[in-house]
Order: sequence, then structure tokens, then C-alpha cells
Amino acid sequence: MKIDVFQTKLTPFDRDVTFRVMTPDSYEKDDRLYPVLYMNDGQDIFRDEDSFSGRSIRYADYYTDYSRFLPRIIIVGIDCPSTNRERSIQYTPYAKSFNVPEWSSYDPEVIGTGKEYLEWVVKELKPWIDENYRTRKQGAYTGMGGFSSGTIISTYGVIMYGEVFSRLLCISGSFYNWIDCLDKTLEQADLDHIKYIYLDVSTNERGRITTAEQFVEGTGMMYQRFTDCGFNETQLKYRLLKGLTHTQEGWRLRFPDAVRWIFRDL
Repeated sequence: MKIDVFQTKLTPFDRDVTFRVMTPDSYEKDDRLYPVLYMNDGQDIFRDEDSFSGRSIRYADYYTDYSRFLPRIIIVGIDCPSTNRERSIQYTPYAKSFNVPEWSSYDPEVIGTGKEYLEWVVKELKPWIDENYRTRKQGAYTGMGGFSSGTIISTYGVIMYGEVFSRLLCISGSFYNWIDCLDKTLEQADLDHIKYIYLDVSTNERGRITTAEQFVEGTGMMYQRFTDCGFNETQLKYRLLKGLTHTQEGWRLRFPDAVRWIFRDL
């Protein structure tokens, strides 16, 4: 396993962004082409020292111990902005006003730049990855995923860019406050290209505007939407867990299984 670190310009916003590329052990030993998973909040994927908080999913450690049980894929982790406000804006492809509770620091109005961010991923980052790594370039072998707000941009991206993505990984999705916007996206979308979807949530998750009950309800609604669109248990995995928190420590326990699920046919 190798993790390469790069910094480039996130051109729609004229700021630098760091991304990391993890290749599996076999990459240096063969000449095969590899599927790719693009992960938002990339600073939290591999190692604690990469994370803004000093806490990560520690996937590099997990891979070292259990690589024989994991799919042979390339993972591209894209760092998010360093503030919650900027992160929410980048990971939202919609504009919406909220009635924000007094206890919340969430902005009452979010005008998302997620569409511009996805255009950069699709038109600049992915072509660079495909040129510099041995990838299976087709959408059938490419996924996108995220945690919390990162699931909103991932879901939108997989739905709207059918020629680019076919596999969706959503852990602790912040679906509750965006379900009306996602409904409109689903109404105008053709989902035939989507191969596998993973959704999960736990009962002890809380966000800046979302209660534990709303996290569970929102993910349940998203699961029902996909079920109504014709996805069954062979394509769609939904897990309701108990007691885990909305933290990297909680996500750490679920991420490997999520990766296995969306690449289960490879």
C-alpha cells in the first residue's frame, strides 16, 4: 500500500486543495487497471496526522492488517475546506434557507457551490488521476463517497454524472435537511447506471443542525427513495446501527464494510 500526496488548485474557488491517492499492495507488482473510489473529506480517511482534528478513520492501518479481505481499488481522498461553513457550502449543490435552532452555529442560508466542485472533480481531477495512474476509467468501475454533509455532494454526483460514477458510499448522511432538494434531483434523473449503493446511520449521531432522530429519519427516507426507484437488496445496503457517534471513531468501524459492499462484484 502506498499513499501519494498532492496539492493543486481548486480552480472554481481559486484556492489550493490537497488530495491523497492510495494504491493497493498489488499496484506495484502487476500491470492491471484498477477501479477508483473518490472520497470527500479525504483528510480523514487514511491517517490521524492528516486530519484537521487529529482523528481519522485510520484506513491505512486497517488496510495493513486486513488487505486480503478488501477489494483491490485506488482511493482518492480529497481534503475538504478547513471550516465547517466553507465545507457545508462546497458539499452542497443546492441553495436553501433554514430555521436554525438557537443552539446551532449553522448558517440560516446556504448557497452551495457543490456543482462547481463536482465539475472540477469530473473535468480536472479525474482526468489527471486517469492519466497518472492505471485506472479503469469507465463509470462502471468508479465510485464516490462521503460522511455527513459529504454524502449530499456524493449522492448528487453519482446521480447526475452517470457516465462518471456508478457506486455510492454514504456514511452518516445529512439527508434530513436536504431531502426536498434531493427529491427534485431524483425526479429528473435516470438511475439505471447506478450499480451499488451503501447507506448507514447510527442512533447517537448529532450535527450542527441535525438531531439524532433526524439523522435516522433522513437516512431512512433516502433508503426509501432508492427503494421506490427500483433498487433492491442486491444493489442497496442500508444499516441502522446503535450507539455510534457522529465522529471519525464511529465512521472507522463502518468504512471498510462500506468499501467492500460497493465494490462487491470486483
